[in-house]
Amino acid sequence: MDTKFPNSKVIFSKKAYLGIVAETYERIGTETGGIFLGKFHQGICYVLETVDPGPNSVFAPAYFEYDTPYVNHLANKIERFYKSGLELVGLWHRHPGNFSTFSSTDRITNREFASKSEHGAISALVNLV
Repeated sequence: MDTKFPNSKVIFSKKAYLGIVAETYERIGTETGGIFLGKFHQGICYVLETVDPGPNSVFAPAYFEYDTPYVNHLANKIERFYKSGLELVGLWHRHPGNFSTFSSTDRITNREFASKSEHGAISALVNLV
């Protein structure tokens, strides 16, 4: 989480967690990622759903790019299942191997994305260890 929210907590639903694990194992040799959908409430970010990057994404060992039309479409469909709606609360991705540091491009993307919300945003790197 952004340092301007030092006491924030993040809670993942089992479904969201399993979505991250499934996508990560499916793309062992390349970067991959997804988005977090959820709600901010009283200093807690609840991640209820994840959306994979999509079938027309670009996957490479040091780069990946979302299939933006797919991600937007699926996020909107999922959001309809929630009475109070969902927000895009963050992004995640993984680097192949155990590279656990954001690249300079990642840091720029993270800052830009977080600046669009009063709550900031979750920016996560996922590793298999």
